[in-house]
Amino acid sequence: MKQTEHTNEKRHELISVAKSMQKGEMNLIEGVRRLCALRFAVGDPENEVFLTIRGIDSETDAFPLGTMREYCDSEYLRRMDDEMEKYLSEAHNEILQACREIVSTFS
Repeated sequence: MKQTEHTNEKRHELISVAKSMQKGEMNLIEGVRRLCALRFAVGDPENEVFLTIRGIDSETDAFPLGTMREYCDSEYLRRMDDEMEKYLSEAHNEILQACREIVSTFS
């Protein structure tokens, strides 16, 4: 696969993830983590459109998601889930605005 084809595939995935987050089909923190990884794959990791997503990724990197959860104590998970819910209630609109900007920029 040529680099351009790969970049186009990753750009499509970036847009798809952002749209899924907007529709409520994807956990916002999981989506933020995926968008952060994809910003390198689309060849524009320092684009200012990713600033909000990068900041949120940094602020939420302690929240256990996915398979990581199976290794955590239930009390710890409850505490982290409460903290994540509180964080998301405050950052929800900011995350969705960043998703709109990403879709607009990379479409």
